[in-house]
Amino acid sequence: MREVTIRIPIEPQPKGRPKFTTIAGHPHAYTPKKTLNYESQVSDLYKQLSGRYFIKKPQAIHVAIMFGMPIPMSTPKKNRPLMIADEIKHTKKGDIDNLAKSVLDALNGVAWEDDSQIVSLNLKKFYAEEPHIYLIIREV
Repeated sequence: MREVTIRIPIEPQPKGRPKFTTIAGHPHAYTPKKTLNYESQVSDLYKQLSGRYFIKKPQAIHVAIMFGMPIPMSTPKKNRPLMIADEIKHTKKGDIDNLAKSVLDALNGVAWEDDSQIVSLNLKKFYAEEPHIYLIIREV
């Protein structure tokens, strides 16, 4: 069973909601530029850090993603150690499903051939001194 575990040193960002415009009288949806730039950064960092680990179809995979979220600057000093120890949970925006969506979309075709290969997914978000994404991809 092959596996890759990497820490991507980037601040987690949720997937942006699609934007809509009209082209020649027809509605058209598109992904916001900020989301596209973030997904490109995640993809590039994954390639650099993973040695281009890639899983082809039809191999099933398990993905675990842990989001180290930034501690707000306005946090009282007494709360910082509690946040780092995960005694104070990260219940602020971004929503964990949208955080996952941005990473999964960034890695589709880069870490795995198609996201239909993902048969299980574990997610967690927590406060961290240095924002990051911790990623485990395992063949099952």
